[in-house]
Amino acid sequence: MQQNRRDFLKWSSLFGGLALTPMQLSSNLLKTSPMVIKWAGCNVNCGTKCPIKVHTQDGIIKYVSTDNEGKDEFDTRQARACVRGRSSRYKVYNANRLKRPLKRVGKRGEGKFMPISWEQAFDEIALKMKETKDKYGNEAFFITYATGSYGSLLGNCYGSLSPFARLLSLYGGYLNYHNSYSTAQITNAMNYFYGGSPASDIATLRSAKLAIFFGANHVETRMGGGGIGYAYHKALEESNCKIIHIDPRYNDSCIGHCDEWIPIAPGTDAALIAALAYVMIKENLLDRKFLDTYTIGFSESTLPSDAPKNSSYESYVLGICDGIEKTPEWASKITKIPSRRIIQLAREIALTKPCFIEQGWGVQRHSNGEQNARAIATLACMIGSIGIEGGNTGCRTGTSIYYDLMTIPCKNPIKDSIPCFLYTDAIYRGKEMTDLSDGVRGTKQLKQNIKFIFNISGNCLTNQHSTIKEVNRILSDESLCECIVDINVTRTPSNNYADYILPDATTLEQEDFILPSAGYYSNRPYIIYCQKAIEPVGEAKPIYEMCIELAKRLGIEQEFSEGKTQKDWLKYLYEESMKKNPLLPNFEEMREKGLVKFNPVKPVVALEDFIKDPINHPLKTPSGKIEIYSNELAKMQKTWKLREGQQIVPIPVFESQREGILDPLKEKYPLQFYGYHYKGRTHSSFWEIPQIRETNPQEIWINPIDAQARGIKTGDIIQVRNDLGIIQGMAKVTPKIIPGCAVTPQGSWAKYENGIDMGTCVNSLASIVPTAISKGNGQHSILVEIAKV
Repeated sequence: MQQNRRDFLKWSSLFGGLALTPMQLSSNLLKTSPMVIKWAGCNVNCGTKCPIKVHTQDGIIKYVSTDNEGKDEFDTRQARACVRGRSSRYKVYNANRLKRPLKRVGKRGEGKFMPISWEQAFDEIALKMKETKDKYGNEAFFITYATGSYGSLLGNCYGSLSPFARLLSLYGGYLNYHNSYSTAQITNAMNYFYGGSPASDIATLRSAKLAIFFGANHVETRMGGGGIGYAYHKALEESNCKIIHIDPRYNDSCIGHCDEWIPIAPGTDAALIAALAYVMIKENLLDRKFLDTYTIGFSESTLPSDAPKNSSYESYVLGICDGIEKTPEWASKITKIPSRRIIQLAREIALTKPCFIEQGWGVQRHSNGEQNARAIATLACMIGSIGIEGGNTGCRTGTSIYYDLMTIPCKNPIKDSIPCFLYTDAIYRGKEMTDLSDGVRGTKQLKQNIKFIFNISGNCLTNQHSTIKEVNRILSDESLCECIVDINVTRTPSNNYADYILPDATTLEQEDFILPSAGYYSNRPYIIYCQKAIEPVGEAKPIYEMCIELAKRLGIEQEFSEGKTQKDWLKYLYEESMKKNPLLPNFEEMREKGLVKFNPVKPVVALEDFIKDPINHPLKTPSGKIEIYSNELAKMQKTWKLREGQQIVPIPVFESQREGILDPLKEKYPLQFYGYHYKGRTHSSFWEIPQIRETNPQEIWINPIDAQARGIKTGDIIQVRNDLGIIQGMAKVTPKIIPGCAVTPQGSWAKYENGIDMGTCVNSLASIVPTAISKGNGQHSILVEIAKV
């Protein structure tokens, strides 16, 4: 498309010039059109929402640069986009770009489509929506979890924030989802622990004396200049803080300022915490005053009155309840961390204040993820380093403040909700799913199976889900889910299963706001207005315009649009937001500037008010305190119906995870395996850009010890297999991964040839079994064997 437009402009210019005099022709040919600069935003789900400058000439994007305005000191920082955001031009003009509506002509999953007109697409989709509603009711509609265009006001794909959610709500409703693929386990765990996910701003790290990061990797996951990655670096530069990263992989956040990397076997963090607690108890290093004042359940004396005797965390650590003392020697066999280092670490953490403890989201993405997350938060409580400058709760750090904008109104009359990871279950056994067996919310039991899916800007339909071969079986059966509509800017593995694909416009091709609350900015908020740099490529349309056309055919156009264009909605929503925030400039000023940065605020210290006055600032837990022993989990332990091998325990014990280091399956598949976030992609976004792939190759890391045992060298083509699938890729032999474990960047696009995933998608090997408490995706619990091809 890029070439066609250029050709068109070139030849238009030439033929137009033939009617001119030789002098005029010469003058016109030498004339250069001015370069136009427009602001836009990078709206993929990396955790940072960066502004970008789009440089166009004759309606063509020439290049993309980033924020370079103002002083570049931390509190007045430039919000510089990373290489991914700056590659947006390649996304717009990509060979994979969707330019026309498509209709499936082959079997589901084959990826065979024919182009159709917008009119035909809207007419047929609206007709199928009417048929679905008449036959199955509105509970049969579902919008999948997706984040490919996460974080713009009207171009949003995310749950109830999308215009499609408004459309379906006005049409009678749809089945909701809760959780996310990124945070299901930690969010639920922290809700039971703190009544939310309170975290200090990473900028407060500058006041810490010691920082312990569990699986946290801001440099690779939030590397945009306006966000957490930059704040992490600056805070470390300004402090004398000792930094320790505990992670199976030597990630990029360990480079530079990190003092020590402690490799740990994946999914064993709760065992390490129990051993640290054992040392602190035996050596009287605990902050007993903090534990007794602000928490329940660490010791027997603070247990709820109805809790069983010897059910406290301290009783668990000392082996009173199960006969197993959680000594450093016990933990060492599980975590692979030497017992002497565990003892030293316990003393170091307990005696150095303030100590900043944070976990990333990889720790919780195991089949025992909720317990790992709660155990790390328990460590923060044991040393009392919460509510003070330089301390943290053990949660992942976020934003001190953002100036958010009102989103398009949406009131779904249906309250039924499923964990997003169970959407495939809801296709084939939805009416069996209950609150006690599947974590369904809003109802005791679902009323209908999913029959109609809108997959908007997402690749979770298959690629980011688990056990892709099983997903293929479910989606290929057209008697189960009868219609799938995919809306995206590009072809993906997921939209191979669509019946219709609708081409979406990017944030460079429409006016929109980047939603401030969708990003993490540390202490300096900003707002981005996308100024529409070019017309949409091909026949692509903004999501809002698609919804209007469907609303017309469903007889709800006026209710949906209220007579407003996209720009009208942007103005209305912004001005409604202004009523709550006098700091916002008026709409026209915001629209003209494109990027408005606000003054920095004091970095937030988590739970500061609660620590100062717990009576008048109670937490949103049943007790109002930090619940190391969770009252809610104690109830669930008695009532929930779990899958074989699963358990719910009110205290954060170490659980031997499915496909973990203690699983008997390890005899057959001796290596732990998981996917990690890297700089080449945001989940599966940007995979389609060859320039990004070239500089960030898809590799499979394997430790030299494991590689030597298998005769593998760097550059060898290897296969990774288990009972769920086989992936193939290129080996990188490196000591940056703990022995007994191998990894590959997550989000690579699956591509099957003769049953082997040549695209090296880690989810081809991940189990579809949900976790016990949150029903989330424990996709880091994988056992495999690796062999050279």
